Amino acid sequence: MLLAAGATACGATSSDPGTPPSDEGTTLVAAGDVGAAAAESTKPSAPVSTDTAASVAEPLRTHIDARGVVVEIASIDRIIPLDGDVAEIVFALGMGDHVVATDLSATYPPEADALPQIGYQRALDAEPILEFEPTLLIGTDVAGPAGVLDELERVGVPLAIVPTPDDASGPGTKIRAIADLLGIADEGERLAAAVEAEIAAVAPIDPGTSSLSPLRVAMLYVRGQSTQLIFGNGTSIDWIIEATGSDNVADEMGISDTAELTAEALTAAAPDVVLVTEDGLASVGGIDGLLAMPALAGTPAAAHRAVLAYDAQLMLGNGPRTGAFLEQLVTDLTAVRDRLAPDRSDPTQEAP
Repeated sequence: MLLAAGATACGATSSDPGTPPSDEGTTLVAAGDVGAAAAESTKPSAPVSTDTAASVAEPLRTHIDARGVVVEIASIDRIIPLDGDVAEIVFALGMGDHVVATDLSATYPPEADALPQIGYQRALDAEPILEFEPTLLIGTDVAGPAGVLDELERVGVPLAIVPTPDDASGPGTKIRAIADLLGIADEGERLAAAVEAEIAAVAPIDPGTSSLSPLRVAMLYVRGQSTQLIFGNGTSIDWIIEATGSDNVADEMGISDTAELTAEALTAAAPDVVLVTEDGLASVGGIDGLLAMPALAGTPAAAHRAVLAYDAQLMLGNGPRTGAFLEQLVTDLTAVRDRLAPDRSDPTQEAP
């Protein structure tokens, strides 16, 4: 879902129940759900059915995962992805019928979201996972805690951690690693190549003659009043912001990974636009609640109500829909820029 003063953008309709109704000076435009179009554009030309994919996989093989651990795989009949972007890739590879459960972060595709849940990727518990009798667990380096993963491996459940580069190579790298793990490397290469081509085809924002080029963007992760973070260098959204032709203000602030928000630092950084997740926005009471936060109140983004909100898995997953998200973000940021006050030096000036 896109929220920006006077902005208009294209996109499918979002059904986020937490998004507040439109108020004066703010236009709410559906822009976050690009899943259907992305899934269609990255769909392999000759998809492998789940029966075919399973028959291609060897009955017993080994795989060296991102930790350097040798993982012995006897069956892929009962897969549990430990986070949402892994689940999305497994489904995109045509192996969704083999997935028996997912974690809370798996919101796309709808078939993954509808499956039973095992908890949250960073706070897993062995018991609910073992109840599904998995034959293969697939996670990334955010899966944890480590003690739970160790317990799962001790009882004999194969666990593979796949690489997740936080840059433009991330989507293709993850897709290829998961496909290799499942014994369908050729299918993975086709999907990865299609996603990489989509990313490469997106042109950054045309700077034109705007005084707001490049845009100054801040990616905030909020969960009510208890969690308020800004994403910097080393996060997957950082390269995406740069690929749009915009500046991530967190990089100028010297932030690596994530850091707690402070009013003084963010006001000094003066972001023109704020990115947030849809559920994060809902957790603070919508756009009014977000812009009332002390860390944001004195910024140009708050003055112009320049906020863009998207589904978390789409924006932060660095998965198969990344090219489609990047293209949507360029469109949305361009629309916001063209409607902002021409002089960013006066953050109190209202947008036309």
